[in-house]
Amino acid sequence: MRSGGERMRMKRMRVVMLVLAALSLSGCGLVALPFRVTGDVISVVPVIGKPIGAPIHAVGDVID
Repeated sequence: MRSGGERMRMKRMRVVMLVLAALSLSGCGLVALPFRVTGDVISVVPVIGKPIGAPIHAVGDVID
């Protein structure tokens, strides 16, 4: 039988492993998000927004 302290340690390790797995899978999305948001915000600017925002948004696509 495991003691209470050992069970808590195992539970913490499971949580840490799940968090690390989630972060490693979503890392690219987190890096690409600022490029996508900036590209979308710039594309709203009249006249010059779309030509300038499209390449910035494309960088987010490349990162993913």
